[in-house]
Amino acid sequence: MPAYASSAVLPSRQAYVEEALQYKENGWAAYKIHPPTQWREDIEICRAVREAVGNDYDLMLDSMWSYTYDHAIKVGRAIEELNYFWYEDPLADDDLMGCMKLCEKLSIPLMATENSPGGFTNYVPWIINKATDYLRGDVAVKGGITPVIKTAHLAEAFGINYEVHHGGNSLNNWANLHVILSIKNTTYFEVLLPSGAHKYGIIDDLEPDQNGLLYAPTEPGLGAKIDFDLIKSKTIEVLT
Repeated sequence: MPAYASSAVLPSRQAYVEEALQYKENGWAAYKIHPPTQWREDIEICRAVREAVGNDYDLMLDSMWSYTYDHAIKVGRAIEELNYFWYEDPLADDDLMGCMKLCEKLSIPLMATENSPGGFTNYVPWIINKATDYLRGDVAVKGGITPVIKTAHLAEAFGINYEVHHGGNSLNNWANLHVILSIKNTTYFEVLLPSGAHKYGIIDDLEPDQNGLLYAPTEPGLGAKIDFDLIKSKTIEVLT
């Protein structure tokens, strides 16, 4: 499965440019920007990164629910022209009506529902109202492996991608990888940067290879080997 690098909020345009170039040169499939959420500056960052990596590389923008509708339109139109792959969470996570209008106005795929309230059935109004082009979620925030797979199959029935979000820690990401490998309507595995900050307690944790790819685990269960020696060394007290 191809991985994409998902930035932190970085201190300058140049920092985004350098990081995107690094991951492109390392063979990763795509790069996603988490911007400072000042809409004018966000556009300039997106433009600078596109100019640096060229037009043959997938870029995404995750605006983290930060814009007004008017600003979301301006940013969306700008990154459409820059050939960005998707536009993630420009509006508040419960703004279904605003997202409906964005989908009508923009041609770039809009992605919402990462933190939308509710469980599996909450996705239905987003689908039937055409308020998002892609669905979003992960095992940690959407109820586990089974609900995520059910939702991905629901999305598939409507011809919609289900793009799996980073799980926040090692075991969640192993579970996410199993989901991703079991569905066909998804594109990438997200690696949130800095990647080491989201890894703990696993021997030989997930790491893309020199071609930016992750492979299906071959061990039982999730396939992860828990580092019990590390856990024991960090134990403060055992409750019985």
